[in-house]
Amino acid sequence: MKDILIQMKDTSELMLDLAFSTILFEEDYFAEEVLELEKEMTELCFKAREVVMMASKGIKEVESLSAILQIIQAAEKFSNAAVEIATIELRDIGLPKTFFRTMHLIEETITSLIVPENSAAIGKRLDYIEKETGMQIITMKRDNQWLIKPDGKITLKVGDRLIAKGPFEALSNFEIFILGKHVMMPSISELMEPESQRKIREMLVEMMNLSQLSVDLAYSSTIFYSKEIAEEVLKVEEKMDYMQEAVEHEILLFAKVTDNVKLLKGLLRLAWALETIADASVEMANVVLSNIALHPVFVLAMGESDEVISKIEVKPNSKLDRLTITECGLQSNMGIQIVTIRKALTGNWEYYPKGDSKIEAGDVLIIKGSREAIESFINLTTTEESVPNESRQV
Repeated sequence: MKDILIQMKDTSELMLDLAFSTILFEEDYFAEEVLELEKEMTELCFKAREVVMMASKGIKEVESLSAILQIIQAAEKFSNAAVEIATIELRDIGLPKTFFRTMHLIEETITSLIVPENSAAIGKRLDYIEKETGMQIITMKRDNQWLIKPDGKITLKVGDRLIAKGPFEALSNFEIFILGKHVMMPSISELMEPESQRKIREMLVEMMNLSQLSVDLAYSSTIFYSKEIAEEVLKVEEKMDYMQEAVEHEILLFAKVTDNVKLLKGLLRLAWALETIADASVEMANVVLSNIALHPVFVLAMGESDEVISKIEVKPNSKLDRLTITECGLQSNMGIQIVTIRKALTGNWEYYPKGDSKIEAGDVLIIKGSREAIESFINLTTTEESVPNESRQV
């Protein structure tokens, strides 16, 4: 059961990454891969439900396993939303070109680079590059063949195309390592887009950020069995409901000034899929809000997935205390995404905090990243006197 849950989480998240890559880079291949992964996800969901039914022996076990069934259903909906996003490109429905040029505004950015002849990365292993830059390579193209989740032992060659994701702060490190320079992003003023289209783009970019946040918070709420985090998922979903209505209104207004019906269909479909992700996140968070105890196998599975989620409390006099996020280099150097911070002073949660946000003793951080990066980060949260960190990590 544990292995199936691990595969389900990793597969659904990979599908979302590839779906976003599809619309960012207009690659039919990614869309086709999402459809192939959907078949795998369907089989995994069937196996998971079958195992849950066979494992149910007593009332207590039935309750905890029924919670896993609800989580399975939510993960399945994540994958269905990924299919909807991917088919926007595959069916040639389309989105405005200016939309693709502003993807750096998404909190967890995705980029595509081709390794040049003079790259310092040539001959370096992928796992070494990920460690040095803080970006995760989710797929690569070599000799006209795409490799999904490539082996970290693969060494780079000239002409390899890499698709990587990670915190925006780590993007410049990645570009400098591969290209030898940082590629400047276009300013919004350079896009020369109609006002109505600008509003739609800004709302959809925010909805993409919120959809990613809702997934991270939903998994976090179940891993740490936190009602506080689960309630934050509901707040995000409420905002998504409002934004979907607002963006639909703007799209209808946009219909008055454009003859490109395909654009309208693509924008509407993207908005619907993003809101579906938030709805599925609520289903997952409701497991915690319903006071249903989770089966231990779920927590074990989440701890062995490709991307680990951890909760850390910053101790007094730790190396992080009073540093900004940029100064501590978590996102730029280690590739750790800070999903949210609960500020000790106010008790409020800050989602995807910016680089100038200051970390202080007593703050609680929800972070995600590779297991190796998370373990390295744990050392920074302890006091200078090496007092053990009491936060839970999975």
